[in-house]
Amino acid sequence: MESGMQKLDKGLDKDGFIQNLYSPKNIAPEFQEVVSAVVDSLLRELPGQIDGIYLYGSVPRGIAIIGRSDLDVSIILTTPIGQKEKGVFKHLSDTIPKAYPQVSKLDIDPGFLRDVLQPTEKYHWHFWIKHCCCCVWGNDLSNEFPLYKPSIEIGQALNGDLSTFLEQISPSFQTMAGGDVAKVIGKKLVRAAYYFVAEQDGSWYTDLNQCVAVAKRYYPNQSDDIELAHQYALGQLTSKVEALELYERLSKELVVN
Repeated sequence: MESGMQKLDKGLDKDGFIQNLYSPKNIAPEFQEVVSAVVDSLLRELPGQIDGIYLYGSVPRGIAIIGRSDLDVSIILTTPIGQKEKGVFKHLSDTIPKAYPQVSKLDIDPGFLRDVLQPTEKYHWHFWIKHCCCCVWGNDLSNEFPLYKPSIEIGQALNGDLSTFLEQISPSFQTMAGGDVAKVIGKKLVRAAYYFVAEQDGSWYTDLNQCVAVAKRYYPNQSDDIELAHQYALGQLTSKVEALELYERLSKELVVN
């Protein structure tokens, strides 16, 4: 019994599979209105194109803070993602936080159903939908995918893009405040550092504090920089320039152990 509880404490179930901590039941009443508005807007703007809408992040975990937390949405479309669809996502991301100030930002992460179902997405989309979000509208693809245990393949699929990440995301940085950019960079570094060693650690944490504690143990020489990344992720430090310098320095050191 004790070993089973220990696994549960480390983000795993009694059989060592990663727990899914996300559920529509966890959405606090003060966030229900904005979730409904986003779902309704997507259905209205993209009629007949949506396979399913999922939430990830703090809102479906029930730990969101009013006025400070993002609303994070994954949407699977039955059609390819073109300029029209990107325009819809950008418009909603710009307008929703102004209309619903209980969320600080709306992030929309889209996927094309045919691509999502490819076997090559086993450790990326399949894992993501099974373990990292919950369906709030439409076809719940999680029923089609198996349970996962911690693996370096997942860590690589989620964060193996460290060398290209800044290039990919820099266009969206241009419209973000410096402190928000620093926060994104800090979270990316902390999560990469942790998920590269999660299999070795026999854990799967989502809480940043726990991720940081484990990462420091496995990267002792980078402990100070990992703590710096943590401070950026929390919004305690806000310098965009210094966060970018940290990224350039630390991302080169975060290799799979």
